[in-house]
Amino acid sequence: MRFLALIFSLTTGVSAFAQEDFNVAKINLSLSDQANAVVRISETSWEILSKSEAKRRERTVVTILNEQGEDEHAQLYVQYDKFTKIADISGNLYDATGKLVKKLRNADIEDYGYGIAGDDITDARIKVAGFGKKAYAYPYTIEYSYESRNRNMMFYPRWMPASDTETAVESAVYLIKTPAGFNFRYKEYNGAAAAGKSKDKDGADLYLWKLENRPAGNRRDSYPLPVMEASPMVLTAPAELELQEYKGNFNSWQDLSKFYYTLNAGRDVLPASTQAEIKNLVSNAKSDREKILLIYKWMQARSRYVSIQLGIGGWQTIDATAVANKGYGDCKGLTNLTLAALRYAGVTCYAALIRAGEEARIKADFPSSQFNHVIACAIAAKDTIWLECTSQTTPANFMGTFTGGRPALIVMPEGGKLVMTPDYKEHHNVRTRRTDIKLDANGDGQLSVQTSYTGLRQESRKSIMHSGNKDEQKKWLVNQINLPSLDLERFELSDGNGAEPSVIEKLSIKVRNCATKSGTRLFIKPNILSTYYELPGITERTTDFYLPPADYDFTDLDSVSYIIPDGFKPESTMPSATITSIFGSMESSAVYTKNTLLCARKLILKGGRYPASEYANWIAFLKKVRKADRAQAVFIEKVD
Repeated sequence: MRFLALIFSLTTGVSAFAQEDFNVAKINLSLSDQANAVVRISETSWEILSKSEAKRRERTVVTILNEQGEDEHAQLYVQYDKFTKIADISGNLYDATGKLVKKLRNADIEDYGYGIAGDDITDARIKVAGFGKKAYAYPYTIEYSYESRNRNMMFYPRWMPASDTETAVESAVYLIKTPAGFNFRYKEYNGAAAAGKSKDKDGADLYLWKLENRPAGNRRDSYPLPVMEASPMVLTAPAELELQEYKGNFNSWQDLSKFYYTLNAGRDVLPASTQAEIKNLVSNAKSDREKILLIYKWMQARSRYVSIQLGIGGWQTIDATAVANKGYGDCKGLTNLTLAALRYAGVTCYAALIRAGEEARIKADFPSSQFNHVIACAIAAKDTIWLECTSQTTPANFMGTFTGGRPALIVMPEGGKLVMTPDYKEHHNVRTRRTDIKLDANGDGQLSVQTSYTGLRQESRKSIMHSGNKDEQKKWLVNQINLPSLDLERFELSDGNGAEPSVIEKLSIKVRNCATKSGTRLFIKPNILSTYYELPGITERTTDFYLPPADYDFTDLDSVSYIIPDGFKPESTMPSATITSIFGSMESSAVYTKNTLLCARKLILKGGRYPASEYANWIAFLKKVRKADRAQAVFIEKVD
């Protein structure tokens, strides 16, 4: 009966759980123990009316246990545009006993343009509903529901009721209703149960997925798997679709590529003035690579990013003539302008769809609209050069944490395919630092530091260098330095001159207690600027663990020179260490000669996904590295 009532509720919009008890005491402790929030009920209904239209209904009841849960779940966000109409947003708030405290009012629902900047041009909008922050004692429960009518069938809903590792789920269902015999595509991931199939009373096909009593991940886990690899999930997509006058199918990546190409065909014609500009720009270029670099710098210098989402424009580019004349565009428009210029110069090139964002990934085995960004792919001889056309500062062929190391769909009229963008491993992400320190007899030090950052290591400094003023840069740098009682007297950030993107950082720092003075002894840390990795709270595990490559794929090269004050001599053997592991390696040494302590350190880490059986080895490796980094050289005052 519960199953039948559920189907009735999802197909009619009438809740089967109107009498549900939302008393927090009813939550099983196995669910709430490590959770910031518990999804009590999640109901998603996707009713496909045709190849061009569908209706969606959502109802979610979430018990919020603390501030982190409130940040994640307290508000409802619903996007809409020319192709999506929203109706019947409603909400209730219940106290810890399940008593209704407040109903959502129209005044509690705000409506915003979906752009991120003041000059964005968009008819895409977002409704934000909420009851206010920190106005109710934890725990409390929020219920939201809404309906929408959708005429953009490029995107079917993705079902992932446990959307983060710190949210538990009591009950969640996903129902798809289609006309009898209607074909669409779906795939379950990460242990999601297979769909239950049945017929509605009108002969329609029903597909139902359920998830019950799924606990949150351990809050103390320092290395959880990405949600896309750990949380039960169902991806759905059209087999065939219609969007205005455009028709296509997503049965393969080649089909999706062809659809996007058709959507944007004929929009890469440059105005005569721009053609002349490009012809003059590349007139002396001796290779396609040189043409690509010249055109990319030209585009960066003459354009700026503005989000343009008008009508079908969320997926169809503004034509190259308009972008060239106006000097601005979104990722589609700027990429299209760059490609148009490259093609005019005789360079083979393509648009590439990608899922942008740090740690963002797609499921490559399920062709569907999983992308949120467009970049350019240019071919020079046998080399591929990737171009991020929305940035005025990113070097050519540098994808970084935003778009690097992931599949991109090359857009072609026929035969489009997924290819990998450049990845950045430990030998790319290098920090090379030289530190010269002059100590006085009290242990205070004057530091002169020069550091080169390459690969992903230079991204944050490049960002603050181009976006922050001097005061903001100084404040940011001080927060990065792992030293107490410091005075950053001078600093300089500049671009490196190598083939790969890099940033050169120069610091002059005065540090109190740079070495620790105790009686007649000076205790000196050879690796004074090293950042120590904290030991995790969990010492044993039964699941795989994940070291995000953006944080754990790197090489550190340190050279430190201490000028020891007159009147001191070594009391102990100089520290050294050699450590090897599947997770990386470390070598460190210290040598004293002619009043100078010379220290060297090389640390290599390798991120990625590792099996639970290697967790003890990871902890052991961390402990050895920490011990080596904390080793000290001891000097004592000479006795005449």
